[in-house]
Amino acid sequence: MRARALFATLSVLVSVREVLGAQDASLRALRASNSRRDDLYRKEETVAVSTGGHIQSPRYPGGYPRNVLLSWKLVSPLNTRIQLDFDSHFGLEEPENDVCRYDFVEVEDISESSTAIRGRWCGQKEVPPRITSKSHTVKVTFKSDDYFVVKPGFKLYYSLVDDSPPPPSETNWEAVTIPVSGPAGLSPPMTDAPLTAAALDETIAAFDTVEELLRHLNPETWQEDLESIYKETGHYRPRTFHHDRKHKIDLDRLNEDVKRYSCTPRNFSVNLREELRATNAVFFPRCLLVQRCGGNCGCGTDDWHSCTCSAGKTSDKLYEVLKFSPEPSTSRRRSRARWVLEEIHLQHHERCDCICHSRPPR
Repeated sequence: MRARALFATLSVLVSVREVLGAQDASLRALRASNSRRDDLYRKEETVAVSTGGHIQSPRYPGGYPRNVLLSWKLVSPLNTRIQLDFDSHFGLEEPENDVCRYDFVEVEDISESSTAIRGRWCGQKEVPPRITSKSHTVKVTFKSDDYFVVKPGFKLYYSLVDDSPPPPSETNWEAVTIPVSGPAGLSPPMTDAPLTAAALDETIAAFDTVEELLRHLNPETWQEDLESIYKETGHYRPRTFHHDRKHKIDLDRLNEDVKRYSCTPRNFSVNLREELRATNAVFFPRCLLVQRCGGNCGCGTDDWHSCTCSAGKTSDKLYEVLKFSPEPSTSRRRSRARWVLEEIHLQHHERCDCICHSRPPR
């Protein structure tokens, strides 16, 4: 009896020790995982931009590391700006619900009075667009979380932009008064006729940013005009003015979005009977979602109706649908229904191009 009791006691002690050991192992694993998540490598660097150069994510293009937070502050001389161009071999972790939450690269435009985010990018579908700063200081931030993905990262080329004002244009839309000597010591003014709305619209189409447009139209007062656009006035305050950010919406980014997404593949729901030209059949489902070209091509042109958004690259995708085909029977009263599972091919547009007789404006 004593031996049995002693054996039972030893068994209980062994079981308790095993449970405690398992709990201790799980706690160590949890601490190790937490330490990996909190172990974020941070580094900030200031780069003096005097000529061209580049910055890049670590190990580019062989796959960037995880748990890093890197930032580069690009500073150029006064009265200059910085132009940024991403390398075409761009790829980061995919977004979640179209939001770059985990791995991303972000560009900020820094001035003496404000900081504006020019964009945040991730994924691998499109290369970020070219960026020209509005000041002589730009901050680039790269972040990755603790989830490892095999992506190349990014490489960003920077260069200086000459900020000297361009010579006055001969096609300035403002009326210019030129004194001309006349008889009897009189100097009657001769005024150039201003540009028409169509000619001014064509001139505006040649520029990408608001600053470039104002510099061309008003080379002497463009800085004052640019400040007045992004300044709150007591007479007029549009609904797009944000009190917390103290500036209006970014017109340059709106212009870039329009140019990038004017003629692109869109989601369309097509009727299978019309798409397959099968008038003697019924399909289930009746409609399917496909990618087809759509959008405005000839925005602002007189011959906009001659511009079409056409497919530049197509692909066929296979679907299985249920097809109902009524067949005539020997009886005149009823027809026999025949249901079959049928494979169909629908054309998808992967790239869209604007086809115009003349070059459309931006």
